[in-house]
Amino acid sequence: MDTIHESIWKKCSTCKKPILYGVTYWHCSVSTCNRKRTALVFCTVSCWDAHIGLLRHRDSWAVEEKAPSLAAWQEAFAKGGDWPPKAEREKVAKVEDVKPSGLGGPKVIRRSSS
Repeated sequence: MDTIHESIWKKCSTCKKPILYGVTYWHCSVSTCNRKRTALVFCTVSCWDAHIGLLRHRDSWAVEEKAPSLAAWQEAFAKGGDWPPKAEREKVAKVEDVKPSGLGGPKVIRRSSS
């Protein structure tokens, strides 16, 4: 990524629709989908679900996130393009710590292989 677009943060990894700054997106819980070079992001849970068949994850879930603001992305881009910043990634809750979505915790949609 060489430039920063004024309204589009990234494109959905499945359908290629734009994901705008500050809107909800999903990413896969599997670490290989979240590496810097792949960094798969999805505009809907159905787009996330579509990639499961291709990558054959055994146990995975979609994690709901909020895209950064333009200013936050410009700052992260200047530092190397990491999102979320490394300090925030270390604070991500483990599956056991996730509260039901009605209690204000992160929304997680889990799919098991059984």
